[in-house]
Amino acid sequence: MVVLPIWMGALDRKLLRDIWRLRTQAMAIALVIAAGIGMVVMSVGMIRSLEASRDTYYDRYRFADIVGSAKRFPASLVDEIRAIEGVSIVEGRLTAGATLDAPGISEPITAKVHSLPPSGMPRVNALVLRSGRLPDPARPEEVLASEKFSEAARIAPGDAIDAVLYGKKQRLRVVGTALSPEYVYALGPGQIFPDNRRFGILWMGEDHLAAALNSTNAYNEVLIRLERGAKARNVIDRLDILLEPYGGTGAIPRSEQLSDRFLSNELEQLQSMTAILPPIFLGVAAFLINIVLTRLVESEREIIGLLTAFGYRNRKIVWHYTKLALVLSLPGLILGLIFGSWMGRGLAGLYQEFFVFPVLTYRAGSDVILASCLIAVAVVMLGAAQTVRRISKLTAAEAMRPPVPPNYSGGIARLIAKLKKLDEPSRIILRGIVRRPLRSLLGSLGVGAALGLYITSAGSTDNVGLMIDQLFNQANRSDMNIVFAEPLDERAIFELQRIPGVMRVEPVRYVPAKLTSGTRSKSESLTGMKPGGDLNRLVDMDVGILAPPARGVMISHGLSSELDLQPGDPLQIQVTNGKRPSFTLPVTHILRSPVASPVYIDFDLIGPLLQEAPLSSGAFISVDPAQIDEVYQRLKDMPIVAGFSGRDAALRGIEESIGETMGIVQLFNTAFSALIVFGVVYNNARINLAERARDLVSLRVLGYRRSEVSYILLGELALLVIAGLPMGALFGYLLSKNLTESIGGDLFIIPFGLSAATVAFAILVVLLTAAVSAFFVRSRLDRLNLVNVLKTRE
Repeated sequence: MVVLPIWMGALDRKLLRDIWRLRTQAMAIALVIAAGIGMVVMSVGMIRSLEASRDTYYDRYRFADIVGSAKRFPASLVDEIRAIEGVSIVEGRLTAGATLDAPGISEPITAKVHSLPPSGMPRVNALVLRSGRLPDPARPEEVLASEKFSEAARIAPGDAIDAVLYGKKQRLRVVGTALSPEYVYALGPGQIFPDNRRFGILWMGEDHLAAALNSTNAYNEVLIRLERGAKARNVIDRLDILLEPYGGTGAIPRSEQLSDRFLSNELEQLQSMTAILPPIFLGVAAFLINIVLTRLVESEREIIGLLTAFGYRNRKIVWHYTKLALVLSLPGLILGLIFGSWMGRGLAGLYQEFFVFPVLTYRAGSDVILASCLIAVAVVMLGAAQTVRRISKLTAAEAMRPPVPPNYSGGIARLIAKLKKLDEPSRIILRGIVRRPLRSLLGSLGVGAALGLYITSAGSTDNVGLMIDQLFNQANRSDMNIVFAEPLDERAIFELQRIPGVMRVEPVRYVPAKLTSGTRSKSESLTGMKPGGDLNRLVDMDVGILAPPARGVMISHGLSSELDLQPGDPLQIQVTNGKRPSFTLPVTHILRSPVASPVYIDFDLIGPLLQEAPLSSGAFISVDPAQIDEVYQRLKDMPIVAGFSGRDAALRGIEESIGETMGIVQLFNTAFSALIVFGVVYNNARINLAERARDLVSLRVLGYRRSEVSYILLGELALLVIAGLPMGALFGYLLSKNLTESIGGDLFIIPFGLSAATVAFAILVVLLTAAVSAFFVRSRLDRLNLVNVLKTRE
């Protein structure tokens, strides 16, 4: 027995007794609220942490606002670029592709090599030196390596690696590791997820790289930082004019730089998920609070009437039940803040594996915590609103009268009575459900909502699995994707075909261009593909395999949205290298592909349009598995090859990284969903027991066995759970599909691949949770004191 202080008011003492009496239901509600608040804290805090880390990193290490590229331009042009209005800092550099041969790694390693200025540290895209030192200008073999690549390939400062750079094989020595704001998300050729073991970034002295590329006193890239308030578009237009005579390929702003695009896309996805999932979690919490308070008020009508008769005003009684709702939600708020912060830190560690910052510290901020508290209060108020309004309208006389008994003479009740084969306990179950249809429906809806949230969380793995299947089994079926140092004629394809072990070769052409539709424009690449190709195919998620258009272009879904294009619309194309021809082609199809180049065109159509002989930028090849290591070695020694990636190695890298990350993220979401499942099912069971305790004990006194009484209570729960399963499966399917469509961006589209196995497993989880809840309720039912329960008044 709980002894309460005598100085406490009657309602306060009643409040404490109610809290103690409802402690198990309060726990279930707390778990649901904790799931919703935890998701808010984790998601919003993660978005804020990523944005803060990005902005600080970019500003402190002077990430370029504009990057201009050309085939080769004189170093003296940098002074002219510096004179452009709005330009703050300008720096030229050399960039080249390389193929590396590291000890212990047989698969191809592709690298991008950047020059370091004579001072050692770049003024734009400055480096974060993580270990070792900067290369010595007097030692041409010394280089810096990106930290993640160094760790994954197990290359430490002092180790030597062989590199094929512009057709020349060199022995390089790593003297330190570094990070760059340019490579927060580092992708190699043909990669959609970072594979640090097979792609890295190297930095070497400017003079030494210039000698290797035969580019003394010349650059092929220019990095620009803008003055505050300067318009990037104006600077880009002027920069393109200056670089055009030197083979300029079109300058791009920071927003089109690949790493920043992926980071921005990830932030958009997080924001979409935060806008959809937490409100649903919190909505279920409001639903539970409403059920608990509604049934509590129904059972305490007489007490409310007595309080009113003794002079308590309605607003005091209303405030009492409002306080009860707030106190019941308080543990959930505290747990949500703790769990959300803890899981946010874990999620920050996962993001650091993909988005590499010098420091990525999870910080939710006091305003996020305050907002979460306000959200929790709002959820409680929403759940309690209906009950509070009902209390405020009760008069003393009305409250002290028993409620009007429901009419049980309906047609369904008579139909149940005619079912002769049903035993009496089963009839009692059916009558209980039919006589309270709204309450039964709400109980099933709660189970359905919990199941739907679980399906949505678990279905993300199916979506990624389908995405990988479409990319590596349907679209890219080659064993290797090769990129040439520069576009080459058909002799390069013949040379690849002569390599022992190479069974098939399909050329591909990439052409940089400026795409314009009306007033909108974007710098992208045309991808020329051979008709009838089998190693690299165009796959539409809705249509299937497509051939490149013979007279027109096929564009990605993301680009069609950016340029406001539909099939049949004209697309103006300004090629930004070579002879720079300009032409207009119709859009033949909007391609919905998981990851796609924005514009596809027939390979044989490119030559006439560019007014040149057919050239290839690279190739897709199939290889005899027994000779794949020999093919790797031959490709590493070929001067024409700037880089290449193996399909199996890339697939293993994706499955390893995504499998681990998706597993942990899914664990978080599944834990949230499981809390909701338990909260809904257990609350329904406990409330049913509280309401029907006297009836069930009366049946025991009348001679019903304990198993029969348990069957009546748990059978009704089982029917409500089973009725909620199809609703939950439908809700989960629709929610998962909507969420999948909302998180797609211009870089990729996540296909919807929810499997029947995932739905079946989610249903099994709900049934097991219901069984656990039933076990606890059955134990409580068995412990009921028959005499004490029968002494309670109706």
